[in-house]
This record gives sequence, structure tokens and C-alpha cells, in this order.
Amino acid sequence: MKIKNTFYLLLAFTFLTLNAYANDPLNKPKVWSLLQETPTDMSLWAAYVGKSWVCMNISEKENIKSWKQMLGPSGPLAQAEQHNRPSNEQLQKEVFAANDEFWGGEELQTQVTANEILLEKQELRQHFEEMEQQMVQTPSAITTLARNLRENFILIDDEFRMEFESLGLEYVGYWDKYPQGKYSPEKWVQERSMELKHLKKQQFEKIKSSMLASAVSAEESAGH
Repeated sequence: MKIKNTFYLLLAFTFLTLNAYANDPLNKPKVWSLLQETPTDMSLWAAYVGKSWVCMNISEKENIKSWKQMLGPSGPLAQAEQHNRPSNEQLQKEVFAANDEFWGGEELQTQVTANEILLEKQELRQHFEEMEQQMVQTPSAITTLARNLRENFILIDDEFRMEFESLGLEYVGYWDKYPQGKYSPEKWVQERSMELKHLKKQQFEKIKSSMLASAVSAEESAGH
């Protein structure tokens, strides 16, 4: 019983001693935390004690020697930390368990975020598709006039001129290019319609790029 009591007293003393060392004996937490990482750095010990090694007395040097042993890789603090450190197997079971509510919540939140991003992309894609369809379609005035193409050909050519000029482009009309009228009006309207559609698609791509760039810039500004 006496041996057992002595053992418990020694154990308690060791525990208290370890706590005292772990809790910064000179109450300089910033330097102490650095010393726990590099206990052999004498410049840190000088900063911790408040004087250079040459100016320290024997007692201070002995204290540093003891503290270095305590903080060293083979010291009691390191041994206790190693003893209390969970094994990789324990980490796998406790931290990365399949039924862990924390990680489950993280996975759920990640999935929700991914779904929201996907939905936003789909809505944005649909918006641009509708916008492109409206922009590149043949103007309704030309479509209506083309129902009686030969009779309305002069008016159709004027409509093409206005459409090209609205894009900032010069339009060479049918009669400017074929003053003798020896080119098929039907083919001319078909070719100009395809050309106008192509030009409007280019214009749409510029607008789309500008809108996306503005959106990204606004998002980055909000993030800061």
C-alpha cells in the first residue's frame, strides 16, 4: 500500500510538473510557443530569460537546460503528447466515419452549393439562347414583305440597308451592285438574310462576352 501511495504521489508530481512547463514557467507565451517548436534556439532562450547566455547566472542556465530537456523530442512533454496522440486507425474511425454528422453536413452543403451553381448555369445558358434567337432572327418586316418578294423587292432592300447600318456597317444595295438587275432577287434576299444573321451572331457574341466580363468583375468586387 505504501509503495502504491508513493507511486501515485510521484505520478501526481510528474503531472503537475509537466503542466507547469507546458503552461510557460516565465509567463512569456509568445516566446514559449516558439521554444516549443525549436527548443535548441539559444537566441529564443535569451529572449525568454531576458538576458544573453553570458550574463545568465548558474541557476538560470540550469533552468534552461531542464526546460530544453522537457521540450526536446525525447522529453516528457513530447512523450506525453506522443502517448496521447490518436493512431491513424483511430482517426479513420472517429474523424472520417461514414455516419459522422459533421462530415455528412459538409457533404450535404457541398451538394446544395453544386446544385445551385448548376441551376444558375442552366438559367444563364437559357437566357443567352433566348437572347441569341431574338437577335439573329430575320426581321419580321423582311419576312412579311418577302411573301410577295418581287413586288416588295425595293422595300426589302431598304430594310436590309437599315439593318446593316444599325450594326454600324455599310450596305451595298442590289441596284448598286447589279444596276441592270441581272441577278436573281430571290437569291439576293436569301444571301443577304444569311449574311445579316451571321453579322448579328457576331454582335451577340460581343454582347455576351461583355455581360459575362461585367458579371465576373461585379462578383470579384463583392468578394473583396
